[in-house]
Amino acid sequence: MSFTEMLNAYSLWIAFPGLLLGIVMLVPIKRWQVRVPVYTTVIVIGLVAVLVLRPGSSTVSSTAEANGILASGQPVFVEFFSNSCTLCLASEPKVRSLQSAIDGRAEVVRLNVQDDFALPLMRQYSAFSLPTFVVVDGAGEVKWRQSSSLLDVDAALAALDLENS
Repeated sequence: MSFTEMLNAYSLWIAFPGLLLGIVMLVPIKRWQVRVPVYTTVIVIGLVAVLVLRPGSSTVSSTAEANGILASGQPVFVEFFSNSCTLCLASEPKVRSLQSAIDGRAEVVRLNVQDDFALPLMRQYSAFSLPTFVVVDGAGEVKWRQSSSLLDVDAALAALDLENS
């Protein structure tokens, strides 16, 4: 794993505590009787936020199940994400809006790269940077790909070409 991949995969664990530390440093409190509870509260809030803010888990439970959906003959939107990736967290609302726009006319497969069974699919679709979004057509060919940025919902919908289905 390269340094940039590691930084992206663990960016939430790096950025959020850094943000909290920066906020705490900006609030100079002279009396320790006040400082200790304030700092403790900020740390607890940060830990709770890190543990609660999760894009979720995979929508499939095995590589075979994912391959079955990909070979179903209909367009499939595939998202490769991680629970510790800040861009993945930021893309979550856009993925939900895409799912509601699709409205059952295409499949949506969400793969948490921290699941063991996601590794072969990551290799197959070259999803080495997170988040990676891929649209696979009914013939199993990759029609569209986007990596390392927020989801472009309009481009994904255009690639799915749902008007013809």
